[in-house]
Amino acid sequence: MPCRPKFILLVMLFIFLLLGIGSQMAIADEESKPADTTAAAADTINPVKAALEDFHQVMAPLWHESFPRQDLEAIREKAPQLNDKLMILLRVQPPADLQQDEEKLRDFLAKRQELAFCVTQLNLAAKEGPDSSLASAFEKMHWAYEEVEKVFAEPIKELDSFHETVYFLWHKALPARDYETIRETAPVLKAEADSLAKVTLPQGCKVKKEEFDKKAAALKDAVYQFADKSEKGTEEEIDQSLRALHDRFVELNQLLR
Repeated sequence: MPCRPKFILLVMLFIFLLLGIGSQMAIADEESKPADTTAAAADTINPVKAALEDFHQVMAPLWHESFPRQDLEAIREKAPQLNDKLMILLRVQPPADLQQDEEKLRDFLAKRQELAFCVTQLNLAAKEGPDSSLASAFEKMHWAYEEVEKVFAEPIKELDSFHETVYFLWHKALPARDYETIRETAPVLKAEADSLAKVTLPQGCKVKKEEFDKKAAALKDAVYQFADKSEKGTEEEIDQSLRALHDRFVELNQLLR
């Protein structure tokens, strides 16, 4: 009988040890499991941006390749696909952070509605209109798309300025074979490329700074080669250098989309 208290204490100590070991094993087992990132990933997905990207996948080849060549038949064929992608964009709910910003939400909804109108006009022109109406409708639709994208983008004025100049060359001067204007614009592009290579990125884009700097440098090289060909090259060489410049710009611009 006198040994019983000591025996009870030993039993209790053993139980506590088992509980401690079990608890540590449970913690270790839990920590060894792969983290469930599904919910976290879902929080970071912007359904509007995903729908815009789907729309862009159809529109981009038409805008950068078919439209400059005035291949309007390709645009006619793809117009229904653009309408299908628009329907997806119209159905998705804006992300929570956008819904909490009333001014930005109103801006988005208004610009999305304008894009919807332009896609409708494009489809009408694709079915019934002459080439001139189709070309005009497609250009307006592209502008409306870019306005929607700007709702989610952090503005970089140097990039926007460069974009405007490249747009004019690629979509206006080059299709018109206006080499006098192309040559005159080369020094403007050089100055804008210099500014772009020195730009300070907005806070939200700084994670891409290293890649941005690399692509901006590649674009600057392409601009200088274009300027050199514009000064003393043939028209074919100007065309090739402008295409290379345009490709480098698209790569840089896509990085920040």
